[in-house]
Amino acid sequence: MGKQVKDLKLDDEHLTIGMDDSLQEAARRLLTISGGILIVLDDDEKVKGVLGQRQLVQALADGINAADTACHAHMEMDFLQVNLEDSLSEVLADVRKRSPQAVVAVDDDEVFSGYFSPGDYQEALAMVKNLKGLGL
Repeated sequence: MGKQVKDLKLDDEHLTIGMDDSLQEAARRLLTISGGILIVLDDDEKVKGVLGQRQLVQALADGINAADTACHAHMEMDFLQVNLEDSLSEVLADVRKRSPQAVVAVDDDEVFSGYFSPGDYQEALAMVKNLKGLGL
């Protein structure tokens, strides 16, 4: 059986934030994770977008007041949502085809379960390659 998204460690390189939290709070959280992103969630823990350093800096360059502006106004919505049960080879193919800004994993109820980081992408490539090498 092939490896699935749930076989990866998806609980690092990200934090979550609410849609109505301020960009000031987003900046505080981004400062605590090196190279990661914020996953923007609604009240039901469903992914609505992602917010990284680029989106935050762009908002500041546009002259917004970070204390009064909500995350949902500047989040990136080009993300690929995958299920924990999805096969890694299918997810990798979708990522190559779409080139989304982020890949997020959800459970069967579409509740956020983890962030498929660039490091996870490399790990998934290695897993799939090793399985193919073993003829699995």
